[in-house]
Amino acid sequence: MHCRLAVLMAEQDPRLSQRRLAEETGLGISTVGRLFNNEFDRVDRNTIEKLCDYFQKDLSDLFVLKESQGS
Repeated sequence: MHCRLAVLMAEQDPRLSQRRLAEETGLGISTVGRLFNNEFDRVDRNTIEKLCDYFQKDLSDLFVLKESQGS
């Protein structure tokens, strides 16, 4: 699974920082950073809802499935 957070941030406002996104959504900066860098194993439902609401996007806009390199 790949998170498109960096793409959505750039599309919304190229100057939107991870810190500002965290502040505006109430999410932790480390949570935003892990999603931005695709360094996550799990995502909390509340986190997904806040990001989808913030960007006015669906779950499928935020996350996409990619084939794993091992298969």
